[in-house]
Amino acid sequence: MKPLATAPTGDHFRADGSPVVPCADTVWAAFTDARPDEWESYLSLRRSQGFDTMLISVLPILHDRSVHETTREPYPLRDDGTYDFTAPDADYFTTAQEMVERAAEQGIRAALVALWCTYVPGTWGSDRNPHAVMSQQETANYLELLTRTFHAYDPIYIASGDDKFATPEAVERYAWTLGQLAKLAPDCLTTLHSTPDTDLPATLADSPDLDFYSYQSGHGHGHQAKAYDLAELYLGKPVRRPIVNLEPCYEGHGYGQGLGRFTRDDVRRATWWSLLGGASAGIGYGAHGLWGWHRPGSRFTSGAWSGEPFTWNVALQFDGAWDVGFARSVVEDHGLYRCAPRQDLIATSPPGVRVAATPDLATVAVYVPHPFDVELGVDLGGYAVTAWDLGDRRRVTPSLGTGATGTVLRQPAYLSDTVYLLSG
Repeated sequence: MKPLATAPTGDHFRADGSPVVPCADTVWAAFTDARPDEWESYLSLRRSQGFDTMLISVLPILHDRSVHETTREPYPLRDDGTYDFTAPDADYFTTAQEMVERAAEQGIRAALVALWCTYVPGTWGSDRNPHAVMSQQETANYLELLTRTFHAYDPIYIASGDDKFATPEAVERYAWTLGQLAKLAPDCLTTLHSTPDTDLPATLADSPDLDFYSYQSGHGHGHQAKAYDLAELYLGKPVRRPIVNLEPCYEGHGYGQGLGRFTRDDVRRATWWSLLGGASAGIGYGAHGLWGWHRPGSRFTSGAWSGEPFTWNVALQFDGAWDVGFARSVVEDHGLYRCAPRQDLIATSPPGVRVAATPDLATVAVYVPHPFDVELGVDLGGYAVTAWDLGDRRRVTPSLGTGATGTVLRQPAYLSDTVYLLSG
């Protein structure tokens, strides 16, 4: 695959000199649970849907997984159930390498979480599983194995998984890990994955070994505004880097200890809120049951929070994946990665409308979650206008008017969300 790099402007990615907007599907447990024939079916469908990246945790997420009798382990288990980190399982890492190789042949890049918080001292994950914490020397040996195994496929390395960066001990280990990855795989991009209630400490955010910001807006039903709130937080960092929401709400995921599940409509809204909220460099997607490769008869360890997963093959078919692949194509084809949030352009609108634009207003993009009029406080009457009915993923001809302060995007004649692209 073509190596991925950050653009000099710090707002998007490039491959072989051309802009690229990564579209990442979440399969955290692929290395531990996917079978070869299943992997082929998975890659074939996701490639057709426009995905070019897959998110995998190299080590199991011990507190949040579907356990089955065929589950693979990266290290042998001692009699007390702990890992022997001195003896990596060769078959496990060979299988993982073959999976990444097959994905690369399909044009899908691996984004690999090196250390889920479980394996790092001073984290909430290690408090829950203290037996799984790696020493620094064990971590060093593991990182050498990790980069040696996957170096030929130009992966993205995600140094952390689901952490809060709440203790000096954890921050120090992650900063050191970023440095190790930069030495061992200098041509590969790096990032950090955090919880939705976390801000990166300056030690990590300003690190020269960090290539782009990523975040998760999460699965709490009342906190979906984090899709754009966190994007704006990272836009305000002193060091400008591409920003990606790697983990919007998963399709089919429970509302976090509440009734109901996120639908494709929820996922689509979170996607566009992210893309027009400042995280325009790429987007992630997840289907509940696929990320953990859940099987009939599996024991899922986080049902109280997430809800019982669908089986992996059912979740693979969720329609929201097509919506996210479509969103990626619109952003990439029309250069929306150059846009920044411009909520100040809104004169009147219903809740949930997001606006982004290039600095010169040559391109203005507007996401409208429900069919209502939206008035902009600027006259864009001479602009070329394109719009898409996102529910059906079809191009439509919008109706525009003139309001008291500027251009009005008239209520469309369908019951779905719309994205408008105005170019002048």
